[in-house]
Amino acid sequence: MPEFIRQILSRLLDAGFEAYAVGGCVRDTLLGRVPHDWDVAASARDSDIAALFERTVPTGAKYGTVTVLLPGGSAEVTTFRVDGTYLDGRRPETVAFVSDLREDLSRRDLTVNAMAMDVNGDVVDLFGGREDLRRGIIRCVGDPERRFSEDALRMLRAVRFSAQLGFGIEPGTLAAVRKLSPLAEKVSAERVRAELVKTLDSPRPEIAGLMIEYGLLRRFMTGPGENFRSDLLPACPEDLRTVVFALLAHLADMTDSAAALLRDLRCPAREVKLASEAEAVLRELDGDASDTALLTALTDHSAPPVLAASAALGRIARAERIVRERRYARPGDLAVRGSDLAALGFAGADISRALRALALSVTFGQAENTREALLGLAEKNVKDS
Repeated sequence: MPEFIRQILSRLLDAGFEAYAVGGCVRDTLLGRVPHDWDVAASARDSDIAALFERTVPTGAKYGTVTVLLPGGSAEVTTFRVDGTYLDGRRPETVAFVSDLREDLSRRDLTVNAMAMDVNGDVVDLFGGREDLRRGIIRCVGDPERRFSEDALRMLRAVRFSAQLGFGIEPGTLAAVRKLSPLAEKVSAERVRAELVKTLDSPRPEIAGLMIEYGLLRRFMTGPGENFRSDLLPACPEDLRTVVFALLAHLADMTDSAAALLRDLRCPAREVKLASEAEAVLRELDGDASDTALLTALTDHSAPPVLAASAALGRIARAERIVRERRYARPGDLAVRGSDLAALGFAGADISRALRALALSVTFGQAENTREALLGLAEKNVKDS
């Protein structure tokens, strides 16, 4: 436990309140991982918390959350609470502040996220989270159908944590996901994207295929996804996985356009653009991912869209090697420029076509990338034509 968290807990305890580190930071600590952030739950109200610390930010007054800033770091401190009725399948209409830790932990989504740790490092585990960590199980706190009916995002989170932790999903929890998956349509595209991306960035990105199988992405895709090649995702570079996921959906006839799918998921414009370029590469390759085809594609396109298309065709390792060894030339790499060809009589679109032809000649070892050799070859082509 970081010193600044001990300070927060100690100050709250000294003031007569209960206080614990809660949630993911406890889970990760028990797994021997370094938590990305720390959250604190306390019996203190937000006004009490603000009064105890010099620097605070009221980050969620409705939910009793105050961010406490200390020299060693910051943490969100939230009053123990229970949620009111969920009317929209995403958020409680009201929350009620309570003084009982059990009530606060009982409202959480998964047992592995429903543990608390006191200032001495002792763990409060009321719902079997520690045993589920030991057994490698993702399980809801309480009735899974109730948990998912309250907040449909929890279904996506269950799949995501399965991927991140390498855990299986408990049968009752999984059955509830399958039954209630249509409720996922209530989750915003931004939230769906966030869970999908975290799954793709995990040690088991192929689990993202289960989001399709369970129907959690039905709002964005069509068809059963029987031909979706989730097994190709682990070999993909992490920075290309979201784009490759969309390309695989396109190849499985689940979307007309990979770029459109990413646009619907509110992905960054750069990823949408890359998906569009990778789709163009796929059309040019037309299923041919041979070295010759990849080298030709790399002559016409930058490396990222070719790598993404190659990954979707199961040829990422070969494509990465070609890119690493730089076994190709693009028009901009040549020792001649368009002005040189214009001096030979080329004009308009013929200049770009000639530069591409020269680049291909260099790529396939038919010409050296020297000014003299390329001008000689271009001049010969003019005479031959």
